Amino acid sequence: ATQDVETIEYFYAHTVAPAVVAILVPGAVLVALAVAAWPVALALLPFLLYAALVPMLARRRIDRLGAQSREALGGLTAHVGDTIQGLSELVAFQATGRRRAGFMALVDDYHVIRLGFFRDLSAEAAQLEIATGLGGLAVAIVGALMVSAGRLEPTMLPLLTLLAVAAFLPVSEIANVGRQLADTFASARRLQAVHGETVPVTDGAALPPRPAEGGSAVRFATVGFAYPGTRRAALDRVSLEIPPGATVALVGPSGAGKTTAANLLLRFWDPGEGAITLDGQDLRDYRLDDLRRRIALVAQDTYLFNDTLRANVLLARPDADAAAVDQAIERAALADFVVSLPEGLDTKVGERGVQLSGGQRQRVAIARAFLKNAPVLILDEATSHLDAISEALVRKALDALMRNRTTIVIAHRLSTIRAADLIAVLDGGRLIETGTHAALLARGGLYAELIERQLDYGRAAAE
Repeated sequence: ATQDVETIEYFYAHTVAPAVVAILVPGAVLVALAVAAWPVALALLPFLLYAALVPMLARRRIDRLGAQSREALGGLTAHVGDTIQGLSELVAFQATGRRRAGFMALVDDYHVIRLGFFRDLSAEAAQLEIATGLGGLAVAIVGALMVSAGRLEPTMLPLLTLLAVAAFLPVSEIANVGRQLADTFASARRLQAVHGETVPVTDGAALPPRPAEGGSAVRFATVGFAYPGTRRAALDRVSLEIPPGATVALVGPSGAGKTTAANLLLRFWDPGEGAITLDGQDLRDYRLDDLRRRIALVAQDTYLFNDTLRANVLLARPDADAAAVDQAIERAALADFVVSLPEGLDTKVGERGVQLSGGQRQRVAIARAFLKNAPVLILDEATSHLDAISEALVRKALDALMRNRTTIVIAHRLSTIRAADLIAVLDGGRLIETGTHAALLARGGLYAELIERQLDYGRAAAE
């Protein structure tokens, strides 16, 4: 987005014109020499051709080195970005020295590639200088012979020699053109790889139906899905019906496919088989904006932008007025925290919300959901970062938020899932149990086992 685009722009703005001049000027010089004394032009021609062909003959190697150089520079930039984002972990685990050593190794690799690149360009420049000198010498010798034979005026010889040497000046720019061309081709390939990437999720054409009273109906019909590059199915022929206004809890071990189901409902991906419907209409028929306007998400990891707290809450509904924002803040149990901030809602939260605690970032996500007021609500471990006091406050707020909405709850805590109208148990991407809390406990299956482990852990922690 920055370096590669800038490289291509530089080529068009500053390299194309010199390349054209490198063709026109030698051509004009050869014509002028041919008119004045064609043997002189003939003597110059081989050297001009050699000077022009040297960069072209070496272009394949330079192109390869240029591509390697751009890839190495891209890897270097990615390493720096990754290091900055994970700096706290590197400090905590005393890994800054190892990370620095890895960075310097990448720098050394880049130097090796780049030096080889410039070594080839220097060899080209040296050959061009030799061709220039020999070309000028050839013109002087042939011109001197013509002067001796009386076929050329003596005063013309210095002029023709200077003119011949001047023809090589724009040709020498071809070496720079070769360097720029190699970088440009490498950048163009990287840019084209992104531009040509297939968009997996696209807009549908149908108008969205009116949502049912008190929420929307959601249906998973034999849904199968595997993430790109993996063979194991994240969801394997899952069928589940969620009536309007119902609360369904998705439970199961880590990696069972719970968050994948939520991501498919938001159409971050499309199912590989089967279909998901919202109010009886396949999600693929919706316009993406229409679909996502009807679903509010409170994710486990909330991303906050380096902006004000107000702007981060307004992400859910930019046209909301101040009263709506204040109400969302109040209902998400953030009001006391906002009062303590030096500039209230206009306080900057820092990169990724670094000025806020994990629980406070989670409550910002809940405030967004309140503000969006969508008929379908997805809670993906929405209280996982909260302490007991904050969870009690947010739990009350979530109970109000879930009223008259279709809610999909992804959680492990018993307090979060036991009141659900339906509990769906996933394991290895397959739906293996459904029922209420009491019914699943009585069945003694995986759900009962998960609850028993949680209770055992709670008892051990209490002791």
